[in-house]
Amino acid sequence: MRLLRGFAVALMLGIGAAGGPAAGQQPPAFEPQAETPEAWPAGEGRDETFYMCTACHSTGLITRIGQSREQWSGVIDLMVSKHGMLAPDAKDRDMFLNYLSAAFPLRAPAQGGGWRNPFQPQR
Repeated sequence: MRLLRGFAVALMLGIGAAGGPAAGQQPPAFEPQAETPEAWPAGEGRDETFYMCTACHSTGLITRIGQSREQWSGVIDLMVSKHGMLAPDAKDRDMFLNYLSAAFPLRAPAQGGGWRNPFQPQR
């Protein structure tokens, strides 16, 4: 009886037996979200840093990692030396590092073998 009630509720809500839309209904259209600087934390240099990074990377790659200023500097060095990024001048590099280290700082190490930053040396 309980199963039948759940099925009836699902049908009223427009959910088919497989968990998708009921027969005759269209699933909601996928709408990708635009990647804009406003998706990143506010701060001086956000827009410039956003456009520098997203010229090659999706925002998720940058926002999922946390680095110290020194580590972010190493990331910029790696992008320049290995991946052909134009080296920013000293003023821009400082702005990028200030923003990145404030907006996406180093995170505490994961406990119990959880997520680990792939750019940090493993111990």
